[in-house]
Amino acid sequence: MMEGPAEPPSELPVDPPQSSQITGGGIQRFTKVSLVAIVTASVPYLWVLWDLWTETIDPLRTNGATVASVYDVQARAIMHGHLWIPNGSISIEAFVHGNHQYTYFGIFPSLLRIPVLLFTHSLDGRLTALSMLGAWLVTAIFGPLLLWRIRGLVRGKASLGWAEATSYGVLLFSILAGSVLVFLASQLDVYSEDLAWSVALACASLFALGGVIERPSWGRVTACGLVVLLTNINRATTGYACMLAMALIATWFALGRAGRERQRWALPMFLATLVPLVAGCAIDLAKLGIPFGVSASAQLTYQAFGLSRVNGGKYFGLRYLPSTIQAYLTPSNIRVTPVFPYLTLPDNPNHPIAHTALFTRAPTASVLPSMPLLFATGLWGLITAFAPRRRTVVRGLRILLIAMVATAGTVMIFGWVLERFVADFMPLLVLASIIGMVDIWSRLDGRTRVLRVLVPATIGLLALFGFVANIGIAITPDKNWTQAQVDHYVSAERALSDVTGHPLSREVVRGAHFPLRAPMGQLFVMGNCDKLYIADQALPNGLYIPSSIWLPVERAPHTPLCRSLIATATTAPLTANIVLPAGGKTVSGSTVELAAFASSGGAVSSVSFVLTGGSLGAPITLGRGTMFPYGWGYVWNSRSVPNGKYVLTSVATDSTGHTATSPGVTITVHNLASGG
Repeated sequence: MMEGPAEPPSELPVDPPQSSQITGGGIQRFTKVSLVAIVTASVPYLWVLWDLWTETIDPLRTNGATVASVYDVQARAIMHGHLWIPNGSISIEAFVHGNHQYTYFGIFPSLLRIPVLLFTHSLDGRLTALSMLGAWLVTAIFGPLLLWRIRGLVRGKASLGWAEATSYGVLLFSILAGSVLVFLASQLDVYSEDLAWSVALACASLFALGGVIERPSWGRVTACGLVVLLTNINRATTGYACMLAMALIATWFALGRAGRERQRWALPMFLATLVPLVAGCAIDLAKLGIPFGVSASAQLTYQAFGLSRVNGGKYFGLRYLPSTIQAYLTPSNIRVTPVFPYLTLPDNPNHPIAHTALFTRAPTASVLPSMPLLFATGLWGLITAFAPRRRTVVRGLRILLIAMVATAGTVMIFGWVLERFVADFMPLLVLASIIGMVDIWSRLDGRTRVLRVLVPATIGLLALFGFVANIGIAITPDKNWTQAQVDHYVSAERALSDVTGHPLSREVVRGAHFPLRAPMGQLFVMGNCDKLYIADQALPNGLYIPSSIWLPVERAPHTPLCRSLIATATTAPLTANIVLPAGGKTVSGSTVELAAFASSGGAVSSVSFVLTGGSLGAPITLGRGTMFPYGWGYVWNSRSVPNGKYVLTSVATDSTGHTATSPGVTITVHNLASGG
């Protein structure tokens, strides 16, 4: 046997056989399953994007979000030759710099709108769904291209059978219809559009970057710089990650780790990296006065809500890791229900832990249970890519993985925990899952028939679970829904739940006041079908404005759904809860506001406030509250008791004389001496 080259004998040559060398039959199989996957995935995706319980097909559907036209406003500003927008045009989303207001969202989706807005104003605020469809199509195009390129890098001329090709189709379906992309389609606003294009352009950038790793050329380096430029002017975090990948590839070339013949491509790659970097810095300087990132204190939201008092006003930091790990990576962070949609978002917003407050939090499903196929194959892809003794070009894929980890890592140190930010994991999941899936099939060659059947079956089951989970998450009632949408949803929920053996009527609560505790999706009958409501998220502790949680389904006199559900509805128990002051708060003065919320199946006749602890020998009743639309209030003179720690409770009484005592809230009374 001849002695091998300088690299270990087990390694293949630097330049692998190109994917075009694979048999024509393999290419045809891959093309067919990719098209089937895209067409199949488009059906649920387009229903969510264009319909979502409206029972109409509207390619220009909106959800009424006030920030849906941010890109339109920015586009018209660009058409007038500047980046600043009219003051007040995007409300508190604006950033103030140099006596002008700007949006922090990238300019790419605005550039896409200009050809339309040049000719009409009638579509202002109505192009979000169309733009998001464009993003999905870009993902649907570059997802298969990226998969084919990586397969060529990893497997060379290995033949492609129907089982392997079908598994790739299932993976593509999971990316397009079994991922957070479906949730983004249900939330037609500027935030979702931003993230949808972030995923799409990241896939395009990864394809271009993979091409440079595979075989650098002037055309590929130039294309890479242009695609990464578009990625960077859309969303900075994804753009920075792709620029990092370009810089690392250039360094890889320069050090000769990719082979001496590729060292000459180091300088072109460095120069190509400067194009998106300089463009991004120029835009940030013009809009925000700084070359990188955003100055949070310049945003009107930051100023209006006093966000500087939350963790020193710092949006990013390692202090958020415990909360984000709990939200995005906890295996159990998804809700399984006996009624439709069976899998959906968790009941409650993720609670901040480690004594770190979050700027915003909402019900969020973890990556692992909501996208199990992408997670499992992605984890395997990460492991196998960093295994020793890999071919040179395969080692080059490690650079792309490292860069995409940077994108996912950014959201892990961000003080805002929301379901839409799961999309920041998508570039990493797409790349890693493709590598993992290709590697799995390379290891199945020559294996037993049982194993070659078991593995695809497992892939199919994981894909099915992810599809059901993400559809369930996307179609769960939202605060922006119209009453017609909610009505159609509950009608479908009743029909499907009845068929599966768990009638929806078992999940209905009836009462004169909103329940104090209710899980997401809880149905509530007010009175004798005066109104029927559904909770769009669980009621958190201390909330006393139910109108922000309960969505109307039906109102009297037209209540056919309610009439069909009320017969077996459970009567809401009498409950009480302290709302103000918050636990642990120190109070003083003669005008301390106390508030409580009480609910019951019947009428609540009174709510009293009771104090215990401190130097009191026995509990004392501070007074009886006055009823307001969403609770009971009382103004208390805290000077009536000595300074010290006390426990405050509320006692609710209904029309039948039954009482309920709320959980105690610990407060500290601290008044200065008389005259102080």
